[in-house]
Amino acid sequence: MAPERRVTLELDRETVQRIVQNLDPSFIAGGFSRLHGGSTEVYRIDLAGANREPLVLKIYPDEPEWGPAKERLVAGRCAELTALVPKWLEIDESRSLLPLRYALLPLLPGRSLRDWMAEPDIENAYRQMGELLRRIHAMPMPAYGYVLGQGIHRPKSTNADYMTSAFEDVFRRFRDLGGDADLGRRLQQLAEGNFGLLQESSGAVLCHDDFHQGNVLALRDDIGRLQLSGLIDFGNARAADRLFDLAKALFCSAHEDPRSHRPILEGYGPVDHPDIDRTLWLYTLFHRVSMWCWLTKLGVDQVTENGPDGLIRNLHTMVTGPDPWYDEA
Repeated sequence: MAPERRVTLELDRETVQRIVQNLDPSFIAGGFSRLHGGSTEVYRIDLAGANREPLVLKIYPDEPEWGPAKERLVAGRCAELTALVPKWLEIDESRSLLPLRYALLPLLPGRSLRDWMAEPDIENAYRQMGELLRRIHAMPMPAYGYVLGQGIHRPKSTNADYMTSAFEDVFRRFRDLGGDADLGRRLQQLAEGNFGLLQESSGAVLCHDDFHQGNVLALRDDIGRLQLSGLIDFGNARAADRLFDLAKALFCSAHEDPRSHRPILEGYGPVDHPDIDRTLWLYTLFHRVSMWCWLTKLGVDQVTENGPDGLIRNLHTMVTGPDPWYDEA
């Protein structure tokens, strides 16, 4: 759902060579090419010589200043739970080789799951997505809150405290960005009428908060099965209720492919909760409003297929109901 990020700079071979030799003086860059990236500019660097695995160069904008440190922190924690997460080899914030900060990490095998959505066995990959997300949620966190480079920012002890504040903030941003005042008021009343569900959280866990086909990699194994091979882009991570993250994953993934919501849920498995569907619906309301605010702030054309207007239609449907908690669009 995210728009393409504009190129921030043009790389040349000499600069790439200096970057890889800063990591290891024996490295020789054999070539480089731009990859599709969400929150950063991302390049593949091929190294000359046998047995040299390619690298990924991630170039970070000046803001937020904690971006590189956060990704390294979160990826390190995720790596304790799954082998599908890359290791940050180096973060350079000196701006001596590039005018922006950058990180180097190994290139994970496979391609974005978006490239596999026409395959007949894609639903099996979606089940693996659900299993992977559940593995990430096995990492308990000491409090609820957004994660920065050094840990949780302004931690909250309960999910109700954290999400009540988050809902207040997102509705304020909706109004400040010119959202329809009557719709915003009705959505806020609807959300607040269900705030009792926020007290049912089983505890704060590590949440990716951007888990969808674009941030999951896959490949065919030796016998032809489609297998997940990587998880990337940890810039949105937070400590939150597991159903908050599951709702975001279902919302974003089903937007790209409506077939994904059922197998992701199947792969995720059972959750001990008194009202899972209503809670996922409540969190989806939050994610839709938040996504509208983000796209509107970026200046995305209202009438584009993935623009704010589509989300407004979804939000109107949530007010008038009945409405599924996943995105069928």
